[in-house]
Amino acid sequence: MCRSAQLLCLAFLFTGVLTTTAAAQINPEAGAVAGGGDIGILFPDEAFEKTVTFDGFGEYYIKPNVSFRFLLGYASPGFENFTEDHFRQVKMLFNGMYYFKYNNWLPFVTGGAGVYFLRELFDAAPDPDSETRGGINFGFGTEYAVGTGASVRGEFRWDVVSHPTGFSDASNMSLAFGYKRHF
Repeated sequence: MCRSAQLLCLAFLFTGVLTTTAAAQINPEAGAVAGGGDIGILFPDEAFEKTVTFDGFGEYYIKPNVSFRFLLGYASPGFENFTEDHFRQVKMLFNGMYYFKYNNWLPFVTGGAGVYFLRELFDAAPDPDSETRGGINFGFGTEYAVGTGASVRGEFRWDVVSHPTGFSDASNMSLAFGYKRHF
């Protein structure tokens, strides 16, 4: 089985692992806002090692099942076999999200574009200048209501980042779990 298929299977299996059995409902209305954070694993290009990723986000609901999300993310994977050297990635993403409601579950799909601020950090050499690249992203996930206005969530996302010749590839996949609060 290829790596992408394995990751896809893992995403489906683990998006429900962190959920609890508390009964609750989340019914966002148009104009509602939500915010939250995720922690997960970044699966970068083969030239880099897997690493932890941190995301913080805010959402604005256009309709009860459609929202607009702003996300800030951070990861710093090490170069393969050179763990002292890193490829820091800070991303600022703008996504549309569509939710499907099923009892306390809110599966979703997402897609959008963003700006990626990249910097190679070397332990024993001068660091080159930072780069700013554009990219697109898409993914899927689910949320599970755990209390009034709160949910735990899992998301699998692909980031396809522009890749100029002669520079490191910042495209990646990530699997993240987190918490979201509706206000």
